[in-house]
Amino acid sequence: MAGSLALLAGLAAGCNRESIVAYDAPKDSRAMPPSPHGSGGGMGMAEQMPPRPGMTWKELPPGWSSRGAAGMRAANFTIEGGDQGAADLAVIPLPGTGGSDLDLVNLWRGQLGLAPIEVAQLASHTDETSVAGQAVKLFRIVGSEDTQSPGATNQILVAALRRDGFTWFFKMAGPQALVSTQTEALKGFLGQVEFTEAAAPTDTGTASARPSPDASADPHRATPPPAEGQSQVAWDVPPDWETVPPTQMIHSKWRVKAPSGEAADVTVSVFPGETGGMVANLNRWRSQVGLQPAPEPEITALIDNMDVLGGKGTLVDFAGSGPENGDPLRLVGAVVRRGSQSWFYKLLGPAPAVAAHRDAFVKFVQSARYTRGS
Repeated sequence: MAGSLALLAGLAAGCNRESIVAYDAPKDSRAMPPSPHGSGGGMGMAEQMPPRPGMTWKELPPGWSSRGAAGMRAANFTIEGGDQGAADLAVIPLPGTGGSDLDLVNLWRGQLGLAPIEVAQLASHTDETSVAGQAVKLFRIVGSEDTQSPGATNQILVAALRRDGFTWFFKMAGPQALVSTQTEALKGFLGQVEFTEAAAPTDTGTASARPSPDASADPHRATPPPAEGQSQVAWDVPPDWETVPPTQMIHSKWRVKAPSGEAADVTVSVFPGETGGMVANLNRWRSQVGLQPAPEPEITALIDNMDVLGGKGTLVDFAGSGPENGDPLRLVGAVVRRGSQSWFYKLLGPAPAVAAHRDAFVKFVQSARYTRGS
């Protein structure tokens, strides 16, 4: 397959969890392909994301209630079905265009324990609808082919809208007895969705982002605030680190410089769950400095090799070159698990700048004090 293919793994069928991994399928196993999001001096997916628009709607169908934004979700809804149970609708915008329709359907079929289908079978699992006036496909996946006991099976309905650099997934999951009755209600809701202009990133001046004042005032608005109850954190930040505005999905960001003038970036991101696992994430970091994936035993030997306040963290140091320009590049990264969240710390840039700030970076990570459920 020519080029690189970004696949989504996760968006788990459970009501309140999702794990997302983006990876490239190389044309030639001898060489690591460049990032599909551009190098940006070696920056990863999160740093290169465009600002995410907000989302509004006019009214909810009967039995639906909004639960606001949380984690990777721009909006959450519960659908109550009485004796039929309850279903969940999650609105999850992800950067890029995802995989093909067949890739996505087979991903969700796997979540329900079903075998992959062939492209010729795709039409029988596909309906048509629209989101914000744009025609989209609505995919239906039922967790069992046994139609004699529908109450014992689960069903997923997913609409995927590709818009302004994001793929918006509107995913309803729950008991088939309930979800199968919600197709028209879901179509009606999607038809009234509108998107608001993306807000430019701003420097909050604090270590924790704050939601838009309008987010709580308008129950029909889903802007991209942090998750309700999201952990806050305090650090001992070196005085020579320059605070810069964080981009989408970046919690906090600083620019650091070597005495010779080269600049590197320090970024902090926080995600729910394990976000694909340590092996996948550390190998993603390796790819950002042009290195091949490391074997799993080599990665797992690094886990919990650093002391942090209240526990352990994982520290790595990868030296390589920019995947696109070949310039020497170094990445020092740390992963700290706190409760249900993963904190990703990264120092990335030219080798002289990274070397000048490596020790300060490690002390910075070790100084973190997490609060509010972390």
